[in-house]
Amino acid sequence: MKEIKINLSYKVWISIILVAVLAIAGLTWIRFAITGNHRILDGIVSGCMVIPTFLIVEYIYRRTRLVINDYSLTVRTQEEWVVQFEGVDSFYVDKYKGKPYIGIRYKDNTEEAITEEEIAKNRKQRSKAALQGYPYEIYVRGLSKTPQEICDLLNSRLS
Repeated sequence: MKEIKINLSYKVWISIILVAVLAIAGLTWIRFAITGNHRILDGIVSGCMVIPTFLIVEYIYRRTRLVINDYSLTVRTQEEWVVQFEGVDSFYVDKYKGKPYIGIRYKDNTEEAITEEEIAKNRKQRSKAALQGYPYEIYVRGLSKTPQEICDLLNSRLS
């Protein structure tokens, strides 16, 4: 089977760019109101070009979040981590504080295998870590596919 890449949704980036443009326009208007400077258009144009350009470059560089191949899943967060399918029993969709995630149930004979209660107990600590959710949860908000579609893809790759 071929490798599947799941990217961050373009809708997320459009929202970020619109918020950045509105914030810059608002700050420029405040500066104009306080200083009386009539070069407001220069500030708006330069501000509206710099931040969205940076965000577009960042989108192109970091848009792929999940890479699924025949043997593993690579999760690209602040730091990259890998889930080997040979040790996974199943994947499931759930939510924690309104954030959808895909949970990972490991086989009993693997090092990562612990009970659901222990996973829930340590969830808060994992959601704040650099490796968000590692190694039991994959947060999937704002991706180009729905959590259920991703879960179905992952479960189809299990032996």
